[in-house]
Amino acid sequence: MNNDTQFIGGVEPMIDAKQAAAALRLPYYWFADSQMRSKYKIPHYLMGGLVRYRLYELSAWAARSSAVRGRGDKQADAEAAE
Repeated sequence: MNNDTQFIGGVEPMIDAKQAAAALRLPYYWFADSQMRSKYKIPHYLMGGLVRYRLYELSAWAARSSAVRGRGDKQADAEAAE
């Protein structure tokens, strides 16, 4: 999602799983799979068969989620080993 996203009526537009994964640099399947969303308690909305996310909620979730922090540590370790 680019920085020039337009807020409509003061409400942030919702994004899909692909955009959420790209924005947070996390695996797509975490957002696309309902079991993973439940496991990691990812905030989402079901809208007539579609799953949508609000980026500010995902950012807050990522900041407090041990799964995301643990993943970042593993990623940093792997990069340091190279």
